[in-house]
Order: sequence, then structure tokens, then C-alpha cells
Amino acid sequence: MEAVDRLLIRYVFMKTNYFIIIILVILLSISMALNYIFYKKSFIPLHALRLDPMELEYYPSTTVEVKENTVVFYGDSRSLSWPFAENDQFHFINRSIGSQTSIQIVKRFITHVAPYKPSIILVQMCINDLKMIPLFPEQKARIITDCKNNIMTLLEQANDINAKVILTTVFPLADISLDRKALGMREQVIIEAIDEVNLFIKTLQAENRIIFDSYQLLVGKDRKIDSRYSHDWLHLNNLGYQHLNKHLEKLLSPSKPTR
Repeated sequence: MEAVDRLLIRYVFMKTNYFIIIILVILLSISMALNYIFYKKSFIPLHALRLDPMELEYYPSTTVEVKENTVVFYGDSRSLSWPFAENDQFHFINRSIGSQTSIQIVKRFITHVAPYKPSIILVQMCINDLKMIPLFPEQKARIITDCKNNIMTLLEQANDINAKVILTTVFPLADISLDRKALGMREQVIIEAIDEVNLFIKTLQAENRIIFDSYQLLVGKDRKIDSRYSHDWLHLNNLGYQHLNKHLEKLLSPSKPTR
């Protein structure tokens, strides 16, 4: 019986070791897959960005065709995803780039917007600055001030090319996912920063400038986005853009812009 018991124990031990080895191989495979995904999605783009920090090469260099009554959608991923309003009076183009901060948006204006000599520029910017505040809380004041200053610089650039600006308020935030919270993201401080920047934006109405309060059209409870309009924590779904475009079309409708 003792021999049988020893054989049984050895068998169980060997099976346990095999099971542990299989689990380790699976975990190693998952780790390698995740590292590869990170390498492709984060590591390579990060180093590419160091070669072209303003992403001037994002839009191919081609001969610019200047058309009358051009409207340029400009800013970050929120404006990149914005479908054009239905209005046959205008020629629409989009020169937004996802994940860009306000300084990147300002620095590439001369390359990506000015050559088209637009009549109108629709702008949505600053969320990629403000979302960094929870990770760098000691820089909160500077980040918000930089956003305001970069907005003013962009307005000056638009004025230099005689373009009207439809300046949108920063869209409200949705719930932050648990994985992002685990990385240090916090909602309230971003919400407060959005409020401060939007209060500043609302003071900028001028003769050649329209403040389009997109925040007010999208906001729901607790100063967060109405869930009907949310795709994820930063972005809108199609219904959200349809809702905005109903109001944008009214701003574009009264008359053709003149240069």
C-alpha cells in the first residue's frame, strides 16, 4: 500500500507540475501578445511622434485647391470624428488629428489650415490637455492656462487669414473606465477643468467669431455627458454628432460667407 501511495503522490505531483507549466506558458503567451500590442500601438507611435511632434505629415503634401466658402473642421479626435453638416453652400474639409494637444493644434495651423483660405473654421480642442491633469496634478494651473493661451493664439491665426471661427466649448466627459481609474485617471478634476476653460471660451464672442456651446447641448447629470450621446469617456456617438449638427446647420444657414 505504501508503494501505491507513493506512486499516487508522484502521479499527482507530476500532474500538478504539468498544470502549472501549462498555466505559465499561457500567461507568458498572453504577456507577449500584450507587449506586442503595446509596441505596435504605443511604443512605435510615440517614437514616430518624436520625429514629427506636430504630425505635419499626417496629411499628405498635395497641391491645395482653394475653393470659395470652405469650412475647415479643426482640432483633435472629437472634431476628426465630426461628420459634415448638410449644407450645399459650403465646401467642407477636415484637418483634425486624434490625441493632439492644444499646442500641437496651434503649431500646425499654418501648414494644415491656412493654405485652404477657409471662410469658416470650426474648432474643438483642449480635452487632451485637460485629461492629463489627474496624472500631473501639480501642473493643473499651467495646463489650463496653456489651453486658454493656445485658444487665443488660434483665434489670432484665424484672424490673420480673415476666417470666421465657430469656437465650440469643450465637450463634457463620460464615465472613466475602471482600467483608466487604475492608472490614476479621476473624473472630477477633469470636469472642473472643462468648466473653467468653457467659462473662458464663452467670453470670446466677437464680430468674426461665434461661440457654439456644444457642452450645453450634450451635458446630462452631474456635469457629465448625456449617455444618449456618448461613445466612450471622451468621444461622441453618431446621435451626439447629429444633435450638434442640427444646431450647427442653423449657424451656417443664414447667408453665404463673403471674403
